[in-house]
Amino acid sequence: MALLFCLVLMKRWLSKHLYGLGLLLSDSHDAAVLLYFLLLLPGVLAHELSHWLTAKLLRVPVGKISIGPSSKGGGPMRLGSVSMARTDPVRGSIIGLAPLVTGSLLILLIAHYVFGLAAPGELAVRLSPEDLLPTLGQYMSVPNFWLWVYLVFSISNAMLPSESDRQAWLSLGLYCCVAVVVLYGFGLLQEVYSPVSGFFLRALESLTFAFLLTIIVDAAVIVVVVILERLVMIFTGKRVEY
Repeated sequence: MALLFCLVLMKRWLSKHLYGLGLLLSDSHDAAVLLYFLLLLPGVLAHELSHWLTAKLLRVPVGKISIGPSSKGGGPMRLGSVSMARTDPVRGSIIGLAPLVTGSLLILLIAHYVFGLAAPGELAVRLSPEDLLPTLGQYMSVPNFWLWVYLVFSISNAMLPSESDRQAWLSLGLYCCVAVVVLYGFGLLQEVYSPVSGFFLRALESLTFAFLLTIIVDAAVIVVVVILERLVMIFTGKRVEY
């Protein structure tokens, strides 16, 4: 939970400051929004396609996919959307959670097949103080290193569920609580918990690894954005208040 909270804070910071950097460079709200959208375009595509595909698999009627910045009724800016029919809380929650699962899987695939990382412990060993510089040099020698880093950044900053994605989670949580109470009342809770807990522990470890990789990349991007903001402010004399 701590890593997820840190990831959310980083995403909010980057959203504000990438927009602010675009505003400093262009003096135009529309241009700043477009720049932010283009930076996250691969992640936006993965986000909306995961909604669409999951809804299809769960037999929820879906309409068109919209890709592009938009705002309805003065609400928060949306970078994409998928129109679909209303459904039950279980399927609605799974569809809403799909971008987070898809994004994490894509990040894990890049980590494993591109950078050769398979577990959090391995990452900790490679980033130890004495091995830091050689390891960074090894990673940077990977073909298309900056492209892969950009994809991790784009996917990770677009994979978090939006407010509309989370709408069905409260109902699902209540249903899960009722199910736990019923299983406990019939004495079946332990029988269900034992096989399921192993799966969830492995899934949690994989999510933790994906979040850790994302935080490392986001931290590096934040440093770059801070430097660029300061340089643009110095040379243009402009400022952005957050």
